[in-house]
Amino acid sequence: MMKANEPRTVCVAGREYRLRYTVNSLCALEDRAGMSIDRLMDRQFSATRLLLWAGLAEEQPELTVRDVGALIGSHILSGGSLEDIVEVCAAGLREAGFFGGDDGEE
Repeated sequence: MMKANEPRTVCVAGREYRLRYTVNSLCALEDRAGMSIDRLMDRQFSATRLLLWAGLAEEQPELTVRDVGALIGSHILSGGSLEDIVEVCAAGLREAGFFGGDDGEE
């Protein structure tokens, strides 16, 4: 059973954003990528950028994929890492009830 899917606040490149994954946002991700999420995971940078975009677009629809790529670049230039972004996305997906729960169950 899915939990209430409230947006979570995340910090990327020194700014706060609201992150929330929905079925619609994940469908938009796959539509944009032209492939399933599973296949997309082989493309680390593209996958990370699209996963972050899908989570942010639900609450900040004005952000484009290109904007999100620039945010990730700024995050890395300011001392962050791509892995930081991946962890934020993974936590958001788990909290939304996708790809396993907070208690480690699938």
